[in-house]
Amino acid sequence: MTPGSIDATTGHFIGLILAIVLAAVHGRIGTAGPFWQILYALPATLLHELSHLVIAFITGGRPAGFSIIPTPRLATLADGTVRRGWVLGSVTIRNAGLLASFPTGLAPLLLIPLAWFLYRHWFAWFPADLPHTLFLYLAVYLCTAGAVPSTQDLRVAFSSLAGVALYGTLLVFVWVWRSELAMLFA
Repeated sequence: MTPGSIDATTGHFIGLILAIVLAAVHGRIGTAGPFWQILYALPATLLHELSHLVIAFITGGRPAGFSIIPTPRLATLADGTVRRGWVLGSVTIRNAGLLASFPTGLAPLLLIPLAWFLYRHWFAWFPADLPHTLFLYLAVYLCTAGAVPSTQDLRVAFSSLAGVALYGTLLVFVWVWRSELAMLFA
């Protein structure tokens, strides 16, 4: 080890500290005001909305609009109070039918395997030094922060019961035949 360098364990520990700090800031950013909240959420929002856009395109949802321009909205809480909130981004699709609604609504969940892929392969692409380790943890954090489906996402995903049944049946089929499918693609 050269003077001033750090070992891999220390780099990963510092990366974990970064992820914890980012999660703590995420939980408290709302008290800083809407500008800072929107600015902080922008990178994860971009990943979230891009996942909807890509999956809608792949499944034939025919995306018609994409925005990461925050817009204000009023929300009624369970106790009846009305609060001002923000819609941080949106994707409009023209054909949210049987094939497109379920995967498009749940598309942000695909950011979790993306985060895992980045974590597993990062150092094949970049040197294992502190700056690149911190960028790895930032990328993993952004993917996982953007992976949470909103209430609207869940409404879209479960809007077509036939689509839910289709994809549920497909998942059961893949699970039951997973070993045969693995051999097929080996």
